[in-house]
Amino acid sequence: MKNKLNIGFLTTCSGRWPRELPKERDAEYGTWLAEEFPQAQVVRAGQVVCDKDTLEAAEKFRQAGADVVVMVYGAFTGDDVAAFLAEMVGVPLILWAPYEVPFEKDTRLYANALCAMTMNAAALHRLGAACHTVYGSLGDSRASGKVRQLILAYHAKKAMRHTNLGLLGYRPTAFYNCAFDEGLIRRTFGVKIEETDLKVVFDKMAEVSEEDCREETARIQDAYDVELPEGHLENHARLYLALKEVMKQQGYDFGVIKCWPEMGNLHATPCAVLGRLADDGVPIGCEGDVDAELAQIAQNYLTGLPTFITDMINIDEEKNTMAFWHCGNAAPSLANPKYELWMRNHPLAGQGSAFWGALKPGAVTIARFCNLGGEYKLFLMKGEAIDQDRYTRGIMANVKVSRPVRQVIEQIIGEGIPHHYSLVWADVAEELKQLCELLGVAVIEL
Repeated sequence: MKNKLNIGFLTTCSGRWPRELPKERDAEYGTWLAEEFPQAQVVRAGQVVCDKDTLEAAEKFRQAGADVVVMVYGAFTGDDVAAFLAEMVGVPLILWAPYEVPFEKDTRLYANALCAMTMNAAALHRLGAACHTVYGSLGDSRASGKVRQLILAYHAKKAMRHTNLGLLGYRPTAFYNCAFDEGLIRRTFGVKIEETDLKVVFDKMAEVSEEDCREETARIQDAYDVELPEGHLENHARLYLALKEVMKQQGYDFGVIKCWPEMGNLHATPCAVLGRLADDGVPIGCEGDVDAELAQIAQNYLTGLPTFITDMINIDEEKNTMAFWHCGNAAPSLANPKYELWMRNHPLAGQGSAFWGALKPGAVTIARFCNLGGEYKLFLMKGEAIDQDRYTRGIMANVKVSRPVRQVIEQIIGEGIPHHYSLVWADVAEELKQLCELLGVAVIEL
């Protein structure tokens, strides 16, 4: 895959240290890395690396196109190995020092990894080389969790730089906050943006054969509780098939669409279509909001899950919850099975198809990239979606947060954060913060 992360892996020690422990760590940590990140390619040095073996390992990593190198301390290692890898491979190093094995008064140290990591990190700092440090053995979730966060962040960073974002139309009328700076996005995230006019989508809808349209309509009626005005279900089927084809033909990995007023004028407002496409792995953000879509892209690369781009419409100070609602664009897989999920007309404009229902409970991460003063910042918040049915038409999730909700909305307004957010049903706040550190993007965390 074009965005597959290549991870170099080695275990190190200096020549005078025993090799039994380094060999054990090389097998254990290397296997864990390969199993934990199947979406990546792990390139192993193939032996415990001492100073004389560094050239061979560096060349192997360089030829494999390593994006990051994980260096586990089998035992004490001088500055030469880390420095040479940083210079010859030219990518960031994750220096991982497991805990010391038990020792007693009259026994020797078998690793001294913490000391070596501290020493090597200082040397790399002097050289201006990028590195991260991790202290703790594989069984300590603080250590393995930090490695996981780092690897996922590097994966997301690389994937974003290989992402083609399709702009289907521009932005809805008077939605100034959905305007975007393409050059700044390219410099900050590496995301490439191309445009396809909505007329191409409408023409593709007209090209869908009657047979394909009937088959798709039957699938929709079998899968969902559908009540739509005459012609709307056919428009849904045609638009669903057309958008899939346009995204594929244009080579778009993600998209954003100007979903009104033109689409509504043709009774094809796409809310439910976007929800179904999200479950199909074809994520398209609504209302032309590219900056909100950037958060959806990052969350998707970190989790592989569909996300929900939404407004925040209400708060409940007694329950300390925030109501996240949108017209009906959430992926059906996110629905709470306790409550009914309907496919109905657009809940406000009445000009298309939308899902009406409540979204499932669970941990959520709420995010949005914001262009504030000519530079990007990430708005970030964690919460817990609660088990609660919708209380208005459309699709919604009520999310309990830790800070008082009135303070939260006052700070959102005070910071100038726009009104769309992307929710993913996973706790990836630390991974997003790590990604922002790699990108040089500040974080506004509430």
